[in-house]
Amino acid sequence: MYKSLFITTFSILWLGCSQTEYSEVPTSVRAVFEVDHESDAIDALVTDLLASNDKIEEAWGAYLLSREIVRKGVNFEALTYLERAEVLFRSADNKEGIKRILLLKAHAYWSLGAGEEILAISEETMRLRAGNLKGWATAAGNYTTYLLDYGRYEEVLTYSDSVLAICRQVDGGINPSEAYAVRAEALQNLGRDSTAVDTLITLALELIDRTIPDVDKKNIYFRALNLNALDQPALARCIRFAQDKEFWSLEAKSREKFTDYELLGETKEMALKAEVEANKRALAEVDEGQSKFLAFELARGQTEIYGYQREVRLRKIALSVTVILFVVLLIGIVLNYRSRIMTARAKLSQQEAELALENYKNTIRPHFLFNQLNNVSAFLNQELIEQAQEYLSDLGQFLRSLLEEQDDQTIELASVEKQLHAYIALQKKGSYAHVAVTIDIPKELRKVRIPTGLLQPLVENSFKYAGHEESKSPSIRVEAHLSEENVLTLKVEDSGYGEYTRQGGTGHGLQLINDRMAFNKSRSKRPKDWTVMTSFQKEKGTVVMTMPS
Repeated sequence: MYKSLFITTFSILWLGCSQTEYSEVPTSVRAVFEVDHESDAIDALVTDLLASNDKIEEAWGAYLLSREIVRKGVNFEALTYLERAEVLFRSADNKEGIKRILLLKAHAYWSLGAGEEILAISEETMRLRAGNLKGWATAAGNYTTYLLDYGRYEEVLTYSDSVLAICRQVDGGINPSEAYAVRAEALQNLGRDSTAVDTLITLALELIDRTIPDVDKKNIYFRALNLNALDQPALARCIRFAQDKEFWSLEAKSREKFTDYELLGETKEMALKAEVEANKRALAEVDEGQSKFLAFELARGQTEIYGYQREVRLRKIALSVTVILFVVLLIGIVLNYRSRIMTARAKLSQQEAELALENYKNTIRPHFLFNQLNNVSAFLNQELIEQAQEYLSDLGQFLRSLLEEQDDQTIELASVEKQLHAYIALQKKGSYAHVAVTIDIPKELRKVRIPTGLLQPLVENSFKYAGHEESKSPSIRVEAHLSEENVLTLKVEDSGYGEYTRQGGTGHGLQLINDRMAFNKSRSKRPKDWTVMTSFQKEKGTVVMTMPS
């Protein structure tokens, strides 16, 4: 079956091979393709295209600018230009522009951790490039990389057969190094032909110094690290490359295996310090990218809502479907970022607290975000478009405040109270306007610091159960007090779940809080003062936490 697919694909490619690559590119744009992308002249040419009154020229300008951004590996900044160019190209049915944009779009979204929807984008790219041998091979090579990340190893081998065959047939223009590396990792994961694995990754590394984009070199190095194919001198070269291009995650992973410190002119202490710094920068880079990407997706979703509002009477169903798909995409992106952060490991004690906080925050946030976007969907189902817009705007501001907050291990109770009031106001605009909430934090305790992120998930849980529709006079109370022994007590109490059958759920949020308290307890000089007590009943739900002041 795979052989037949290969022959069919090859036949189609050869039939269309003679088509010109620039058949739908305006003459004013072709000159830009002839300029070296490292040249300063390209900036002025692209700027002129972006400012053009001709929408197709503007689209090509946005494409060329996003291409330069992606070449450098900074993909978030490219998204706005990619989205604009795609809209303009599709409105003009410019297939040459569409196929180029989709290639970049799939790569950018993959680098930012999007879900399997990038496979559909990549498949459309290959269909549009079926008439051009080199163009199809480029798109298919990227496609094998995405397939590999989603564990579809047999398909990787099928498509890489075609890609490598084209590389052998076409004179110049295609560097097969990344195709070798991807095929090697697929064979390794399938447990096949270890000799072929070694040969392929060796070939990939031999070609890595040729003229290929830095982001492709980075991907090849990551594949080689996964296969343990780099000796100490190769690891040293990889680390120098990562440092030069500021690929911090690559440097951190390389340094995990690096032991011959003299190759870099370092002592063991210097190398360990450098590894810690690379891990910290990698985490900061991921967190910054997550914040920007969430803001971008929220803004895009809000723009779509404004656009659909003008046609709401005719397109209510389409609007609801769009928002639901937006929610699914956003949750998938957040969860994927969370897993990436969790895989970043640190070996020294000074990083443990920072990594634990990042893992906790990036696990709590998607759960919270999912609940809030459900409220937006509920407004839309009731055709309350204006309320949905207002709620989504407030939600965006609240999320932005959380994402921009300082990454300190602790936070003052005054700041916690301010965040809780903002969150409660958001909930009351949703389904919980009838819930009475009291926050009692004495003035003398407002400077007291507690671990970040403890109270909001508990208040969220209280809204879920005490605030259901069947409850009579639902209430939530948050209070804090300090004992003579300097033990701080934080208490979240609600009016219980009444006659409502409490759904057990996974207990994931409470477990995360227990883990966070346990982490602080393990590092405290007064471990006995760190406790968590819970009681969930029909008439009262209570969580009490204690900790040293």
